[in-house]
Amino acid sequence: MKKVILFAIFLFVITTLIIAHKDTLKVQAFKLNTELNLDGILDEMIWQNPAIESFTQKDPNEGQPSSEKTKVWVAYDDTYIYVAAKLYDSTPTEIDETIARRDTYVPSDWFSFEVDSYNDNKTGYFFAVSAGGTIADGIYFNDSWDDGSWDGIWQAMTNVDGEGWTVEMRIPFSQIRFQESDNMIWGVNFERHIKKNNEKSYFIMVPKTESGFVSHFADLVGLEGIKPKQRFEFLPYFVQRAQYLIHEENDPFYTGNQYRTSFGADFKIGLGSNFNLDGTILPDFGQVEVDPAELNLSAFETYYQEKRPFFIEGSSILTMFGQGGANNNWGFNFGTPDLFYSRRIGRSPRGYINSCEYANYPTETRILGAAKLTGKIDENWEMGVLSTVTERTYAELYNAGERTSQEVEPFTHYGVFRSKKEFNDGRQAIGMIFTSVNRDLSNDALKSQYSSAAYTFGLDGWTFLDEEKEYVLTANVIGSHTTGTKEYMWKLQKAPYRYFQRPDATFMPFDSSRTSLEGVYSRIVLNKQKGNFYVNAALGIATPGFEYNDLGYQWFADRIAGHVVLGYRWFEPDGIFRYKSLYTAYNRQIDFEGNLLRNGFFLMSSAQFENYYSVDLQLMYNFESLSKDFTRGGPYIINPATFGGNAYISSDARKEIVVGTYGGYFIDEMKNSDLEGGLKLEWKPSPQLSISFGPSYGTHTGKFMWVGKFIDPYATETYGTRYVVANIDNTILGADFRLNWTFNPTMSLQVYIQPYFSIGEYSQFKEIARPRSTDYNVYGENGSTINYDETGNYYVVDPDGIGPANPFAFGNPNFNFKSFKANLVYRWELLPGSVLYLVWTHGKMDFQNPGDFSMGRDFKNLMSADADDVFLAKFSYWFDI
Repeated sequence: MKKVILFAIFLFVITTLIIAHKDTLKVQAFKLNTELNLDGILDEMIWQNPAIESFTQKDPNEGQPSSEKTKVWVAYDDTYIYVAAKLYDSTPTEIDETIARRDTYVPSDWFSFEVDSYNDNKTGYFFAVSAGGTIADGIYFNDSWDDGSWDGIWQAMTNVDGEGWTVEMRIPFSQIRFQESDNMIWGVNFERHIKKNNEKSYFIMVPKTESGFVSHFADLVGLEGIKPKQRFEFLPYFVQRAQYLIHEENDPFYTGNQYRTSFGADFKIGLGSNFNLDGTILPDFGQVEVDPAELNLSAFETYYQEKRPFFIEGSSILTMFGQGGANNNWGFNFGTPDLFYSRRIGRSPRGYINSCEYANYPTETRILGAAKLTGKIDENWEMGVLSTVTERTYAELYNAGERTSQEVEPFTHYGVFRSKKEFNDGRQAIGMIFTSVNRDLSNDALKSQYSSAAYTFGLDGWTFLDEEKEYVLTANVIGSHTTGTKEYMWKLQKAPYRYFQRPDATFMPFDSSRTSLEGVYSRIVLNKQKGNFYVNAALGIATPGFEYNDLGYQWFADRIAGHVVLGYRWFEPDGIFRYKSLYTAYNRQIDFEGNLLRNGFFLMSSAQFENYYSVDLQLMYNFESLSKDFTRGGPYIINPATFGGNAYISSDARKEIVVGTYGGYFIDEMKNSDLEGGLKLEWKPSPQLSISFGPSYGTHTGKFMWVGKFIDPYATETYGTRYVVANIDNTILGADFRLNWTFNPTMSLQVYIQPYFSIGEYSQFKEIARPRSTDYNVYGENGSTINYDETGNYYVVDPDGIGPANPFAFGNPNFNFKSFKANLVYRWELLPGSVLYLVWTHGKMDFQNPGDFSMGRDFKNLMSADADDVFLAKFSYWFDI
């Protein structure tokens, strides 16, 4: 017994010493007193100091020493922090020297320097360099999440030799935010990727069963007496556009818009070492890349990713509301609202114009100025503020030789304020967000089209439930308030995520006297952060009046939703799989009337094989529920029980040829179905060139595709309105082609081509027979009639034949939408932060032969269609003053 006790004490002491050693692991930064020649060759005396050498694998053999030796040093002077690494390789001919455009991660040999400059165990920066010299950077937040949109201005050089490869980094202190003091301690980690082994090794390796990343970093010590200079960066730009667009021959506005020159500037001011003030004056927020083509048949708008640098960089502090603390979030058609959707700012005007012969309607709203303040008050308190003003925008009209103008977008201010404070070493936190939109609606014609003011205010936070930080509880609550005229409130109440006008509504129905709308959202989530076994559970509400679409992207309201997710992850290789996981979930939603909107099970599994092929599978079954989307503001009807699934398989991404394929199929009890499939091929013939091609195919077959609604007092079963739907056979065919040619790490050429076809044929027109069912009355049966009019462009329906109901008509909804988009971008970073872009954008569309798909004919028609061509040159120069 004594031996057992002594052995237990021995284990306790050893474990304590190991943990204490791990908690106090230090990396020494050496003071540099002479100028360093940044060339990737480690011949300076500073690199003769003791190096960091202990690296541990996370993949493929977790816990084992790195297969290759690595040495790392950190140095600094009054202006820069330097990182050098000697990355030995026993077979240097196998070092991958692929190069790519900045911030493009490709499978290669990489080295990364990761630093928590606030030493807050939550946030940080990463600076990565490939053996070929490609650089990538970004930020860490929420302990383990990363955002590659942040672009610092720093330099790195690499060199490949007979022993492996070497790297030198030079990073200005002005690019990093930190709490300035005479003797600073930062968190630090280093990461190495070895392509030939698909190996990832770390100085501080966090096991897969653990949670977090930044909180495990070692201490970087020795940073003494650093007094960074006042940061002031100035980035003026020049843009020249030439547009050759489809237009009418006598259009009086065309030539005036064909060639446009614009100037502006961005600036960045460091307010101490903690805050940055980013601003822009008369910005050019035009996109370098084009948005993909899509034909949207739903009542909801299409969501597009932000691609404008000012809004992308460091956006996480403004956009990550309600998600902090937990390392995973599940939605099931109910998630945390996107209160700040930056593409609302500067979007196309929405005001109507009067009838005219010709119109010059602007495609975007000019941003007069924007400013963004982000940073930390202390190591546990972060803050972000954004303020943007867009100009009053006019369309030009031409009638009988006279030109007039009409306001289509009011003068508008957009604002966001975000703050979050952590306590008790990050175990608890509380935050808030406030968004505002204020418009000057001095033009009465716009008062029915825009809100005068819209606000949201939210609180969020988290608390860990145990000492090991294994379980965390997160919660948030948001209130919204929107004001406008009665006419605008009619529009808002009829939004597709609300439909207050439903004739069977019993809770918060349509109110024609409203001049404001208020609502509340709240959600509480439990998440298990680490270990093999996994659990996530959530309960949330969004009241019918909850509204945030003026500055956010809204797709839901009027819901009470909950889910439970259980899962298990196997992180150890077993001879077949390197990794595998299995999750199952149950989710349920009702509205505030108690109507069942969703009730189903979900199964998801993913795995990586020993040969680095991977597979992902998903299955779902939703029980019968109710839907108001089919009738678009009409009564609820039954949404049939649905079953389906999808799969994705991909090959080893390191190989010269990479193949991925996916497919999915969903079908309900009424045989409405969706089929999709696609292929992605990537070929990397050289370290500088990659070519990818991704064809896709899909079909949608349904019996309740929306056509329109028609008032008829004799339609008593459906509250005096006939809700007309039809069968649809929709075929979607597309492809993405990309060519990335990187001449060197600062110069690249990218080509993107996308043909897209969507053809829909409508048949068996019918009306909803009664609410809360799937019954319908087919036109042309039981005495009703349906015929083309003499032009062949309209259907004329008599719903009861010789009965008292009046006939009505609607247009032929068949479509044949064809699109071809091409985008060519040449990028040259002449000097750090100074970039030249040359861009060509080409686009064409065709709509011939609606409802009839013939690949050869349709492709020929598309290629012979007229095209829009836009040429753009943009040059920006970085001044570090």
